[in-house]
Amino acid sequence: MSAEFLTLTSIYFLALLSPGQDFFLILRNALQYGYKTAWWNCIGIALGNAFYIVLAYVGHGLLVDYPFIIPLIEFGGALFLMYLGYMLINAPKPKLEQNSHDPKPSRYKLLSSGFFSALLNPKNALFYLSILFTIVSFETSLHIRIFYALWMIVLLLVWDMAVALFFGNTKALKLLPWLNPLQKIIGIFLALFGVKTLWKLWNL
Repeated sequence: MSAEFLTLTSIYFLALLSPGQDFFLILRNALQYGYKTAWWNCIGIALGNAFYIVLAYVGHGLLVDYPFIIPLIEFGGALFLMYLGYMLINAPKPKLEQNSHDPKPSRYKLLSSGFFSALLNPKNALFYLSILFTIVSFETSLHIRIFYALWMIVLLLVWDMAVALFFGNTKALKLLPWLNPLQKIIGIFLALFGVKTLWKLWNL
């Protein structure tokens, strides 16, 4: 198992642990309608993220012909990871609003709301560009990069479905206050990784 794969998986898993808008969409529907209903959100979110992964890979491949741009993108990706870390460290305590009188949405609505939640979040595009340009080497073969893409999509889907399954009961609300400290810890790690990337670029 390569160091590149371990680094990619570690950073990606930290990002999955960070509660964002997708997380609270799943959490709300799991608590309100049950985990099986929220799973349709999870599938939509995975599809939205898959789109950005493919888009990031296309850009990653095209820039092989323009190597002078790569350090600039790596620099921007490192800054973004530091910014994301800063935002998580300073994020307010998460709140969950529920309305038990809302009718149960259709599968299509759940799927599309998950898809557009991921697609309309500009942080997703920047995040995938950041990790692919700061972690995955341009020398990495195509079949390995395809494996990375499939691995990230599967990991995201399994994680989101596990979140829906776990929070499919109201007892899980007791854990909500712990999400804010978790955000701050993850923010520190992401910011440190951004600093490490900048240090590596400085010493090239």
